[in-house]
Parts: sequence; structure tokens; C-alpha cells
Amino acid sequence: MTPLPPIAHHPGEDLIAAYVAGALDEASALAIATHMSLCPCCRRQAAEYEALGGNLIDALPEAAMSDGALAATLARAKAPAPQAISLSAPTKNALAPSSSIVLPAPLRRYAGGDVDAVKWRPLGPGIHHMPLVNAEGVTARLLRIAPGRSVFDHGHGGSELTLVLRGSYSSQGERYARGDIEVADESVNHRPVAGTEDVCICLAVTDAPLRFDSWIGRLMQPFIGI
Repeated sequence: MTPLPPIAHHPGEDLIAAYVAGALDEASALAIATHMSLCPCCRRQAAEYEALGGNLIDALPEAAMSDGALAATLARAKAPAPQAISLSAPTKNALAPSSSIVLPAPLRRYAGGDVDAVKWRPLGPGIHHMPLVNAEGVTARLLRIAPGRSVFDHGHGGSELTLVLRGSYSSQGERYARGDIEVADESVNHRPVAGTEDVCICLAVTDAPLRFDSWIGRLMQPFIGI
């Protein structure tokens, strides 16, 4: 199998640090975890932040435990583990390359399987989506864009993270391929265009409604929930 080109677009250090600290909302954490499952560089950076956090904890002064603290801790340890969805990046053994896998492990837990299990909904000509998360005012959804198609021109009322999972797209003179993540904010107005080589599948996370330039986009917005 031909190796994939190196990932060129990464989230900022602030996002990785917030992810490690557990300070991100669910949808944003999902995007960062999925990116890290594809990006050895960002996994190493996350490990450095985890080590730093451990050193800071070790440096804290000792504190007296309250009565019954040990018994309560042992009781929690014996209790059944909650069935929570882990957003941690997969281990090295889970990262074996496969040409048939599109959705990394963190996303498959939300989508119910790989891309063939996704229940796509029409969003526009040549564009489909599947909502995954809507919590704390932040949404995450999968997007599938036909080759050469584009979304409407739009700006942002907040931030937008877009992670490419298959194919590619171009935005503001930059090309984004598998593993690349585009970080946009209120200053960005763009019209992403899918590459012609393949269907483009992305994970998009937004914390505020988009600002569509066209009247068609504004007309559809209440129905599509973006």
C-alpha cells in the first residue's frame, strides 16, 4: 500500500493542551482525539503535556486525607466501570494502516461502525451529513461531499474544526487531505471545495451557527441545523 503523505495541518498547541487537561467539550475532544489517532506528531505532543501535568501534580504539597477517604476509594475501584465512550487516542497497535478503514476508532464509536454504517442525510446537492454530537452548544457531524462539489460560502459566528478523513478539499489556497485539520474562527470566510480525485468525508465541529453569504444557504439553515 502506498504510504499516505505526512499531515500538514495540525490543531494549535492550546487545543492539544486543553484536550489533555480534559477541558474541551465533547465534540471538540472528539475531533482532537480523532486527529491524534492519525497523527504521531500530535500524539507525542500530547504525551509531553501529560508528563508535564504529572510532574506538576508530584510537586504539589501533601494533603491530609479525610476520614473514610481510603474506604470510599476502594469501593469505587470495586464498582463496575461506567460504559462511557473513551476519547483517548488509540494505542500504537490500534493504528495499523488499512486501506479499508475510513473512520478512526474514536469516530466509529459514535457512528456505529465504519463509513459504510453511517446513516447519511441530504444536506444539499452532492452533500450529505450525519450529526454525531450536540452538547454544550457545540455540534459535531460527519460530512460527505461529492468530488468537485463545494459548500456554500460562509463565515463563522465562532470556531470551526474540520478534519479530513477521506479524499481532500481546498480552502483559502490550502489543500487539506486525510488527517489534516482546519481551524477557522470569526475572521475566516471561505468556500471549501472537495477534490476531484475522490469523495471527501470530513468531521466538522462548530460552536456557533455559520454565517452563509448566499440567500439559499440562509434559507436552508434552520432546516439543516448548522
